[in-house]
Amino acid sequence: MSGPDRGDPHARASEVDRERATRLVRSAVGDGRLTLAEGDRRLAGIDGAASRDEVRSYTQDLETSPPPGEWGPPAATGAESPTSSFSLLRATVRRGQWAPGPEHSVLAFMGGVELDLRDARLDPHGTTIRVFAIMGGVVIIVGPDVEVRCDGRGAMGGFADLSGPPTTPPPFGASPLHVTGAAIWGGVEIRRRDREAIPPA
Repeated sequence: MSGPDRGDPHARASEVDRERATRLVRSAVGDGRLTLAEGDRRLAGIDGAASRDEVRSYTQDLETSPPPGEWGPPAATGAESPTSSFSLLRATVRRGQWAPGPEHSVLAFMGGVELDLRDARLDPHGTTIRVFAIMGGVVIIVGPDVEVRCDGRGAMGGFADLSGPPTTPPPFGASPLHVTGAAIWGGVEIRRRDREAIPPA
């Protein structure tokens, strides 16, 4: 008995087909080719699609690269390298449009670091913030629609997630922000603020 025809576009969509399509849509949202609303609509369609050609109808226009010369604000495409922030006896602030990549490492040694992620492009496959505060302080600010998972620890210091649950629903398919690390004679806090509260540059 022969198996299913893997080349038949009318065959039932598999989880592999959906995962590939989901990656394409998330990448397009990350680099600005799709808005968040359009990305959510397409991801919902992919999730409910029955056949391969139906799944592909949501990504067909994304399977070619954008024309050369197109550019926009910093974007996360899922291909960025890890990034880092460092503070030694001073204050370091990251805010505005920036891409922390899949992993952003923070070291605050007798200094302070503020990471404002409200306007940042988080990695579509998930972003991890790895924090080490040694006799220093780190504040991480997230927007109203970011889900946070925190498992950092304090040793004679504090590592606190004060963000609470998202105040607006996270985008469909968005990965939670993972915050981990340690605070030694220092403090790490995660806070939630509305995007309208971003101070002018």
